[in-house]
Amino acid sequence: MITVRKFISLLSGGLDSPIAAYVMIKRGFTPIFLSFLTSDDYEGSMKIKVIKIVKILSKFTNDELKIYFINHDNNLEGFKQVCDRKLTCVLCKRLMLRIAKQLGKLEETNIIVTGDILGEQASQTLDNLYSYNNIIQDCILLRPLIGCDKQEVININKQIGLYKTSSDASAGCQFNPQYPETHAKLFEVEESELKVSINDLVDNSIRSAEILKF
Repeated sequence: MITVRKFISLLSGGLDSPIAAYVMIKRGFTPIFLSFLTSDDYEGSMKIKVIKIVKILSKFTNDELKIYFINHDNNLEGFKQVCDRKLTCVLCKRLMLRIAKQLGKLEETNIIVTGDILGEQASQTLDNLYSYNNIIQDCILLRPLIGCDKQEVININKQIGLYKTSSDASAGCQFNPQYPETHAKLFEVEESELKVSINDLVDNSIRSAEILKF
């Protein structure tokens, strides 16, 4: 039974994840935003963009909003150095979900919301979505946009005044493999994860997070 109407919202600077959060806000839930940054963003463009997005979303709720910023550089560099390179995106998403799950314990919610659209990115194919299931079995993972097409998401962005901000250029991820795996096999993913200390990555990420409130 769900009594706490809060959720961990994985928030990037793209068009999709802010709308997933918006849909849940309109249903009476309060987002706790979790955003991942990389150090190639020397001017802080992604961080600035995420803050702007949250300020726009704050117009649709009276609740205080919170953003956890995680420096994701060391995590991704570890995957790049010792894990199967084609699995970087899958490993990244699994780690993000683990961090979201741990953050949920601190914030007393087991609901995680993502902006996944089926097939939109390498991490969002059916096989890769399946590869996340075993780490979120005791959470409620919601994907409000899973069946949407991009134009539907663009239209909602425009309707609520997010489109310009979400479309602004910002630093992207520099760790994407040239040939990302789109049909991940769970045993290969788990073998790669044995090469790093996942628990340490989660704990260090949470411990060093920057927290902003609005």
